Amino acid sequence: MKNITNVQLRSARQILNLGVRDIARLLKVSKATISKAELGKTRDFFFKNSAALRDYFEAHKIIFPNEYTIRIIPADTQEALSNDIDYLNRFQLKGSRCLLQLSQQMLACKAGIDRNIISRAELLNNSKKITSSNKEAISQIKLVFNNHNIELPEPYLIFFKKYIDNPSNG
Repeated sequence: MKNITNVQLRSARQILNLGVRDIARLLKVSKATISKAELGKTRDFFFKNSAALRDYFEAHKIIFPNEYTIRIIPADTQEALSNDIDYLNRFQLKGSRCLLQLSQQMLACKAGIDRNIISRAELLNNSKKITSSNKEAISQIKLVFNNHNIELPEPYLIFFKKYIDNPSNG
């Protein structure tokens, strides 16, 4: 099994609303070690800790099918996948926003929407579809992600290979 990457760790941690300190406690390392790992400034951190991190995140329904993907396992396995072009859930929103290292305000500005739409959406359950009275808001958010080469091909998946291969897109 491959090691997880620094951006997968950072995104998964934030999707679960965990701080650097929480992951440090889990792995029995310093907070600085986690911060360095998320910045890609460690040599063997992921070699040593990927198995423990994979186990922890899998127990919390987040998996890493490859180095460019984050997937969430929905709590309700009967939940149908949607082909709705404007489908967006909290997992995709928070994970993609984290990949781009954008604050809620920065994403709202780029999407041309009110920050409160993002703020309220990030309070939802991870697999809950985001709805808004502003029908264009979801499309605008997804457009920002697409413009930065983050793809959301299905409701429980974030694919970001092109973003990682060319981080100057940010």
